Amino acid sequence: MLVAQDLHIGYGSCEVARTVGDFAFAKANLTAIIGGNGMGKSTFLRALAYGNHKISGNVILDNKLRQNYSDVEWSRKVAVVITQREFSHHLTVKELLELSRIPYSNFMAKISEVDNEIIQKISTDFQISTLLDRRLHSLSDGQLQRVLIARALVQDTDFILMDEPTSHLDLNFKIDLLHQLKEVCLTNKKGIIFCTHELEMALHLANELVTIHKGSIVKHTRQELLSSNLLNKMFPSSKLNFDENGVSYKW
Repeated sequence: MLVAQDLHIGYGSCEVARTVGDFAFAKANLTAIIGGNGMGKSTFLRALAYGNHKISGNVILDNKLRQNYSDVEWSRKVAVVITQREFSHHLTVKELLELSRIPYSNFMAKISEVDNEIIQKISTDFQISTLLDRRLHSLSDGQLQRVLIARALVQDTDFILMDEPTSHLDLNFKIDLLHQLKEVCLTNKKGIIFCTHELEMALHLANELVTIHKGSIVKHTRQELLSSNLLNKMFPSSKLNFDENGVSYKW
């Protein structure tokens, strides 16, 4: 269980948003974080992942405070896909995926046969097998995004935190990806938490939805959220309406 306990996030002393009480994320769940631009979606995700932007409160995983984990221990529990890409673009795709297995390797960081089997399976499942020998700098934005998601899955953690995982992807890949991630959650009992602007897809596929609005971080089921009228307040438009059936447009 990953828990945000009375977590207040922001920059310096300026609070952006907050949770109340024990705000828990379970494994085997696909959770979408939604909110308008600048509401704190990515800030909340980074607070969960790294402890960054935390003003007060705690992040707790399996009854242990985030700050009491070593980097290696945490990397065996939580994988992260963020928009900032801090790695050498001269690496090949296979080399990047191999780096994700280092938390499980010996002191020589030698890749085992089991590691290679995991890499091959994820590469096949996420349609990047033909890219394994390519340098990262030679990939399109969409190809690189799929590689980064595969890297997080190769890391084989209990939780995966993703910031806009469908960015740069064509529509068919967006739909396929979210379906695959939901299947990963259910089959492998992993908790996947992702920020998104893809509201319709999130409403259809996520097991639970987290809204960030006017400083409050709140969790909902799909039906609770659609029945609350909150989405119309979060995304006001005369051309857009949310009701119990989902979203409708006035073109």
